[in-house]
Amino acid sequence: MVLDVVRDLVIGDDWRMVAGIAAMLLVITGGRAAGLPVWWLPPVTVLVMLGVGVCSAPPVLRRHRR
Repeated sequence: MVLDVVRDLVIGDDWRMVAGIAAMLLVITGGRAAGLPVWWLPPVTVLVMLGVGVCSAPPVLRRHRR
């Protein structure tokens, strides 16, 4: 069951989103182990990944409709 969820996440979604989330989790883990404050990283990651997702959308989806 867990493998199905992971497979659907990696195959079904944009690989850049999965890579960004994985990188964020690794940085948070390392930062917490070093005693650094990393509370700000998840909101910043969400904003950056939202921008990446919007900018990588096909032009048809980004076009302004009137």
